[in-house]
Amino acid sequence: MSINRGSTVARGIELIFLLGMLVAIAPVSIDTYTPSLPTIADALGVSSGTIGYSLSAFFFGLSCGGAFWGPLSDRFGRRPILFAGFTVFLLASTACALAHSVPTLIVARAVQGLAAAAMPAAGLATTRDVWSGDRAARAISFIMLVLGIAPLVAPLIGGQLLAHFGWRSVFWFMSGYAVMALLVVWLRLPETHGPERRSGVRVAAAFRAYGYLLTDLRVWLYLLCGGMGFAALFAYVTGIPFIYIDLFKVNPQYFGFLIGINVIGTMAGTWLNGQLVTRYGSDRMLAAGIVISAIGMAAFFACATIGVNSLAAIVATLFIGLAPVPMIGANTVAGLMNLYPQNAGTCSALFGIAQYGLGSLGGVVVSTLYAGTPLALAWVTLGCIVIALLARLGLHVIRDRLHADRV
Repeated sequence: MSINRGSTVARGIELIFLLGMLVAIAPVSIDTYTPSLPTIADALGVSSGTIGYSLSAFFFGLSCGGAFWGPLSDRFGRRPILFAGFTVFLLASTACALAHSVPTLIVARAVQGLAAAAMPAAGLATTRDVWSGDRAARAISFIMLVLGIAPLVAPLIGGQLLAHFGWRSVFWFMSGYAVMALLVVWLRLPETHGPERRSGVRVAAAFRAYGYLLTDLRVWLYLLCGGMGFAALFAYVTGIPFIYIDLFKVNPQYFGFLIGINVIGTMAGTWLNGQLVTRYGSDRMLAAGIVISAIGMAAFFACATIGVNSLAAIVATLFIGLAPVPMIGANTVAGLMNLYPQNAGTCSALFGIAQYGLGSLGGVVVSTLYAGTPLALAWVTLGCIVIALLARLGLHVIRDRLHADRV
């Protein structure tokens, strides 16, 4: 099977939707699961802190897995990696559903995360196989838009499964999702990185690509742009329940609606990026996303610093600060792939490592610094975006120097 650049608009839309569904396996695995954490802790007779390690194990596997899957997709193609990833994910989800001890659940979740990393590594690389330049950034933006639906729907599905069928049904649902995804890959997803593109590429050479990519300062700066954007987002996810529920006394029943406001904001930012990126270019849209996010986070920091005790102000400033994060991510991936189109899978893998590695770090820092006020979250989110802004300025300086050398 193959697809070319002359594919119809309808086929392109279908491909974007399918890739969004496949890449969504990570947020589906997280957001359908989190409502069950207290119940699982009670069922297995452990503390909430102990059962939380199962979520950390998933993030660990997700962060490390991309380093493994990305180069393999450059060597063997996208479809075999997607088949392998979803098959391992299916087995790990079944092991989670059958687990009767916390160590078993933690190990199975780590394997599940390792498998889930195959989807963004191979899935996002597919966009660079089919589209190039700013069109790839536009496609990734629309994939992120499809992906943005998962955090809205998954907690509702997870809550209903927990209420009616128990916590194990959540993992059986993940197993079913994997089976459906395998069918989609088999029946509808073409191989976009065929033998003619990977001819002569050896496995060792595919992994050595990390070496020469990481000697390029531009790669590090791009990874800081995207990774620190997601560090701000993960810090928000970790810290905001305490601020909304403990500080502002929001009823947990309505907590999801406040989270939904930010999810809608990120979807709107993603859609806007998809509309504008072919006109202004991925680098300009990356800069615009970081600047808008910095404005929102600076306003949030100001509210926290001067003690503005207003839920509306917190929600509004975080809305501005977080809405551009998927825009930052999409244009980061596009920028990396434009630098090294022959190593699109490796670039996707590096972004996944930065995204989930720095993201997890952002969450840990907020948890460590939290002292009953929004100030810790404000410091961390603003700091992350300032680092992203400095990295983007660094890219601008390097580009100007390269242009001057050519002239």
